[in-house]
Amino acid sequence: MRGTGRWVPLVAVLLLAGASLGFWYPCLFQGKVPAAGSQQMAMVPWREAQAPVVGTRHWDPLLWDSVAQFYPWRLLLGRALRSGELPLWSPYQYCGYPFVGNGQSAIFYPPNWLLALIPAGKFLGLSLALHFFLAGLLTFYFCRLLGLSELPSLFAALAFSYGGFMITWALLPTLICSAVWLPGALAGIELALRGRPRRGMILLAACLGLTLLAGHLQIAAYVWLSAAAYALGRLLYRLVRRQRMVWWPMLAGAGLGLMLGMAQVLPTVELGINSPRGSQVPTAQGWQFQVQRSLRPAELITLGSPDALGTSAGGDYPGLKLGIPYTEHCGFAGVVTLLLALVAVAYRRDRIAVAFAVAALVVLSMIMGGPLARAVYFYVPKIGLTGSFTRLMFVYILCIAVLAALGLDHVMRRISPNPRFRSIVYYLLGIGLIAVLFGELLPWGRRFVPMAPSEQLYAQTELTRQLQQRCDPAEGRVLAITPRHAWSLFRTPQALLPPNSATVYGYHSVQGYDSLSISDYYQFAARMERTAPAPVENGNMMLLENWTSPLLDEAAVKWIVSMEPLRSDSLELVWHGEGAYLYETNSSSRYRFFGSQGVAVEPTAVEIGLNYVRLSLSDSTGGALRAADVWYPGWHCFAGHDAVPIAPSGNTFRGVEIPDGASRVFMVYYPTTVVCGSFLSLLALATLVTVAYASCVCSKGVRLR
Repeated sequence: MRGTGRWVPLVAVLLLAGASLGFWYPCLFQGKVPAAGSQQMAMVPWREAQAPVVGTRHWDPLLWDSVAQFYPWRLLLGRALRSGELPLWSPYQYCGYPFVGNGQSAIFYPPNWLLALIPAGKFLGLSLALHFFLAGLLTFYFCRLLGLSELPSLFAALAFSYGGFMITWALLPTLICSAVWLPGALAGIELALRGRPRRGMILLAACLGLTLLAGHLQIAAYVWLSAAAYALGRLLYRLVRRQRMVWWPMLAGAGLGLMLGMAQVLPTVELGINSPRGSQVPTAQGWQFQVQRSLRPAELITLGSPDALGTSAGGDYPGLKLGIPYTEHCGFAGVVTLLLALVAVAYRRDRIAVAFAVAALVVLSMIMGGPLARAVYFYVPKIGLTGSFTRLMFVYILCIAVLAALGLDHVMRRISPNPRFRSIVYYLLGIGLIAVLFGELLPWGRRFVPMAPSEQLYAQTELTRQLQQRCDPAEGRVLAITPRHAWSLFRTPQALLPPNSATVYGYHSVQGYDSLSISDYYQFAARMERTAPAPVENGNMMLLENWTSPLLDEAAVKWIVSMEPLRSDSLELVWHGEGAYLYETNSSSRYRFFGSQGVAVEPTAVEIGLNYVRLSLSDSTGGALRAADVWYPGWHCFAGHDAVPIAPSGNTFRGVEIPDGASRVFMVYYPTTVVCGSFLSLLALATLVTVAYASCVCSKGVRLR
């Protein structure tokens, strides 16, 4: 029954597209955004300014990242693209930091360029719909290359694209965007080994490169390691069977894929080296932390019943008491998927079933903190330090989905009723089991994924309007005080303005929330606070609260927002309401630019862009100039018509020596890592296009002859 007509693949593709459109319909057509907006509404100032939100789900720190990180990041990228720029640097957080180095900004990932045309809120839903469709399409294609018929391949596509990993991580889109390319990479390997080496090389290189550009290097590393293991296994099998070895497409594909991703990889690696994480090394304590967050044997029941131990939305999931979000341990892909996978293991003896069964067990053992996970943590550089091994769940779900397709194919091929009705029963069985899978996954997924009205996210309030109107970035920065002890993994924090609010509203802040930050600035913040500036529960967040620190002058803090009244002769209350107090400092030294001996310099004109600072000075006698903006490799300075050295001042901020007669200063950020990385990416892209064109010309030439 393998030849089922040319119309079946088209129907399968249309069904995958329809499922994606249907699942994300509220985001595409009803103005909803896939984000935990209700959690933001529980914070100041929205808690006071808006009506209470009905049906607020339990606090989930991972889902909170959809509001605290991804929405501001996509908003910044969209604004920059519409203005004709690439946001290599963000002046809004941390006194400035390399936005391109935060891999999850994903500014070189082609689907994200749609932000030039589409608002960030609508884009988040559209991007998820696109990637859920791609996940299904690539899985379907991979299964067809394995020799499976259309309906089992469609079953696997739905099981992977709507399984627990894709659903529960949907609000953190970089993980999804990185993971969807795994079945495509495996399909590229299969193509190369099945007599189409150039096509296989192109598909493999494209998928490996795109998973790097998508922004989550931990998931990308898992995609690369999984593809390498699959290629090695397939080559060893051919070696044992004394078949012809075809290895060059895999090596060429991997090399071109790495080059294709260099535009994002190089700046991310540079920031990683210069971040607090760069000095981290594997330790016994770190491994124990990994073990504590691993999947427990008692949780294996959730692979068949995701809410058997409790739900994230209801707050009764036991992992929440340990600070382990529901998302980290969800490997659900449907009961019918597990049953069909068991059929494949029990009744099929071919190499494909054995290989995927072994792979599923190996990956599951790593998710549970087994010996292989320990070896990877200690002996594979940095991978074990980027996050929990439970994020390998997408590899496990893909293995189970392929096994289920093998099991369904086995059952369908064993049908032997009256030959007149065989085709009808064949289709009814396949369609019926796909319908059962739909009934299991899609309603559960819709219940889990929170969606918020687009007007709810970072809605304007009187406080945000005051910040936009009063807080001129050319004059100074804002410190919004949220006590670190108020932050929690277990309940909604009593917070004032999420740390990345400045990115949304356009003022400049000394705080921020990012997976990577600059070590020198982190140490500066620690000196300011006289303790670690990050909450114990979330080391990626900087919450500064020491509003009396003299180091605030160096960071050019001119406005302070607090949920409690502050008493100081150096502060003037300029606005009060919505549960917040806005103060302006009366210290004359709190400006962004300083001359010799720390004397404030007030330029006659200042222009601060995403990647540059331009100022005009009334005094052209020259001398030292310090800008209260973080120094980082890649910044260049021009005074008048001459390039002048720019170096760290006090290990944190930028210092330059202005020559006599130079009244104009221009600082611009264009790092070598981006220049070299972009060159390598474009070179790889040109190579792939050339190979694809040459393949088309050659194939046409063969047919003509």
